[in-house]
Amino acid sequence: MVSRLEALGLSLLVLYFAYHAFAGEKGLGRWSDAQLELEDRKADLARIEADLTRLRTDIRRLTPGSVDPDFVEALARDKLAFVYPNEIVLMASAGSVAN
Repeated sequence: MVSRLEALGLSLLVLYFAYHAFAGEKGLGRWSDAQLELEDRKADLARIEADLTRLRTDIRRLTPGSVDPDFVEALARDKLAFVYPNEIVLMASAGSVAN
């Protein structure tokens, strides 16, 4: 009788630890979720680093003493709708512009 109780107790103990190893707060299920989240964060970091590199390049192109006139003109056209007096501007309706 005692060995059956010991076997039952040992089995319950093994089941307890097995459950927590797979489904517990720090188990394999949470680990795989954490890996997916890590991949998402790495993708976000790569996107942010690319933006940072682009912004640093833009800053370097606008630094006094080394200003890129073509870049300044492109910014003025894009942000300020700058046009030369002899240019013809064609306006398109918002629905007909294809991206």
